[in-house]
Amino acid sequence: MKLSVVMPAYNAQDTIASALKSLLRQRDAATLEILVTDDGSSDATAEIVRGLAGKAAEIRLQERPHAGISSARNACLEAMAPDTDFVAFLDADDLSPEGRFQRDLTKFARTPELDMIYCATRFFEVEDSLALAPSPEGRILDGRPIQLGAGLYRAALIRSTGVFDESLRQAEDTEYLIRMFERPIAYAFDNDIGVCYRRNHGSVTDNVTEARREMTRAMLRAGNRRRKIGAAPLPKGFLTDTHIAELERWNDAKL
Repeated sequence: MKLSVVMPAYNAQDTIASALKSLLRQRDAATLEILVTDDGSSDATAEIVRGLAGKAAEIRLQERPHAGISSARNACLEAMAPDTDFVAFLDADDLSPEGRFQRDLTKFARTPELDMIYCATRFFEVEDSLALAPSPEGRILDGRPIQLGAGLYRAALIRSTGVFDESLRQAEDTEYLIRMFERPIAYAFDNDIGVCYRRNHGSVTDNVTEARREMTRAMLRAGNRRRKIGAAPLPKGFLTDTHIAELERWNDAKL
C-alpha cells in the first residue's frame, strides 16, 4: 500500500532533517511518498531536503515562491500520486513517532471500514537528535488538541474534503478537520501518540492574539457552513470547551 506524507516547509533548516528522518525510519510500514513543498524559504531548507532526497527516493521536493502554509499543503496534495491509499501530514519542525505508521495501518487493516484514525499529540521543547524523539531535558505534555498531524487518513477522505483555505494565515488545519466531518465518516480515536509537536518561541502559534483571531475566523466559517448544510454534530471530544465557547460567543453557532 502507498502512504503519502504532506510536508510544507518554510525556513526550517534547523528541524527539517529530523522531521524527514523520523518518516524515513518507517519506510517498512508502507510504500512512502514524502511530498515536501518549500514555500520560498530564505535559508538552507531546500538544500537540506535535496541532500536527503539524493539518498532517499521517497522524498519529492517542490520549490515555489512564498504563498503561505495552506498553499504549500495544497501543492503537495496536487502532486500526490493517484494510487495513494493513505495520507499523513507532518510539519517541518515536528517528529513522527517511531512505529506510528505500522501501528495505525494495522488498525486500518483490522477495521477496513475506517476513514481515519485520530491519535494524541505529544508537545515537546527539546529534541533527542539521536532518537529523533522528545528529550526529557525539556517539558513534555500529552494531549488531544485539534492537530492535523495526529491523524492518518484514507486518501479518498482527503480528496473528498478538498483543499486548504488559503485565506487563513493560521487555524487552516482546524477549519480543514471540521470540514472533514461535514459528511458522515467512520473514525476512531486512539490514545497512542500520533505526532510530536515542537513548541518553540519563534513559531507562529506563539503570536497568541493573531492565533485567536484566525481561530475565530476558522471556527466562524466552519460553523456557518455546517449550519447551511445541516451537518451532524462533531464527535464528542474533538473540540475542546474553549473552541466551542469561542464559536458560540461570535455567532451563537451550534456544532
